[in-house]
Amino acid sequence: MKAQPPSLLSDCQILIVGLGLMGGSLALSLQGKCKSLLGVEINEKVSKFAVENKFVNEVYTDLQALPPVDLVILAIPVGAIIQALSDLGNCITQPVVVMDTGSTKQAICQAMENLDEQFDPIGGHPMCGKERLGIQNADPTIFCDAPFAMVPLERTSERAKNLVSQLVHEIGSKGIWLDALTHDRWVAAVSHVPYLLASALTLGTPLESSMLIGSGFRSSARLAATPTSMMADVLMTNRDPILHSMEKVEDEWHLLYKMLADHQDGALIEYLDQAALRLNSMLKGDTKE
Repeated sequence: MKAQPPSLLSDCQILIVGLGLMGGSLALSLQGKCKSLLGVEINEKVSKFAVENKFVNEVYTDLQALPPVDLVILAIPVGAIIQALSDLGNCITQPVVVMDTGSTKQAICQAMENLDEQFDPIGGHPMCGKERLGIQNADPTIFCDAPFAMVPLERTSERAKNLVSQLVHEIGSKGIWLDALTHDRWVAAVSHVPYLLASALTLGTPLESSMLIGSGFRSSARLAATPTSMMADVLMTNRDPILHSMEKVEDEWHLLYKMLADHQDGALIEYLDQAALRLNSMLKGDTKE
């Protein structure tokens, strides 16, 4: 029987595939908390930067000819994660835990189900980031107190669940166990639709008004700056939950429009007060209606 991955994160050799903002931030956050850190990065400049700045111990240009590892973290765009999952079987033969950091889970978990038996897969999604991508913007503090969704499959072992729980704790995040469908419904509402709303707000704002832009507009529209290279796969793999969430927001928007157009000032003020109270409850983690 082949040796199983260690039970303790501190004994693990970790491989991070993709050393961009998320992978680089993970590497910095995991320094001194595991046996060793390796990276896979196809961009030569990024690879050089990662080694020179000691993000990882060693960087490889692809998944071929890798040394034995205990935990593989796929920190690349959703489409690339799905492709990498189909390639792993040709590169890794020993038992290994595989986790991703993708923003959608159903499509990824479905691909994980097809992995060979030596793989122990589990979905992951840290709810944090920046509008500016790249390893030069890596920051280990982005994980601190941020929600981190952990999405096990039926085949996921208790060992893998425990290992990922340790990782989430060590980087300072707050772990939340979810199934893939629930994750994708929730993240559509709190992440994907806000990105689309920010894009619509930006494109619907006259250019000449930009001289009056202050903190309110900046905070409302900032997500529009998120690179489409990251968001395109997200939108395409979470289409139905996003459309459902957009419909709910559209209903509220039409209600607001009608109250304002019909001079229902009292109803409008009450509506806005309710929104403020609801936001306060949501930010406190109060899920009761």
